[in-house]
Amino acid sequence: MLVRLLYASRAASGVDADALAAILKHSREHNPQVGVTGVLCFCANARIFMQVLEGGRSQVSKLYNDIAHDTRHSDVALLSYEEIGERSFAHWSMG
Repeated sequence: MLVRLLYASRAASGVDADALAAILKHSREHNPQVGVTGVLCFCANARIFMQVLEGGRSQVSKLYNDIAHDTRHSDVALLSYEEIGERSFAHWSMG
């Protein structure tokens, strides 16, 4: 079963360009291995992350739980969680 999860969070004060690059690098390396695709957006002025994760229920749920406990994020809010028939970001490793 495929699911799509959308969340938003606030970047911790220590998150800079290097930290963002590290997050993106890790996502691009790790997520395809567990069958997760999606897109990560960051608004630098407001320091807000918004991310869509797509994949198997357990893989997406585990990744979201890891993100929710990641000290680079605060105020993590689940905005949407739904079962899907197909991915919208099937060819995105986390663009």
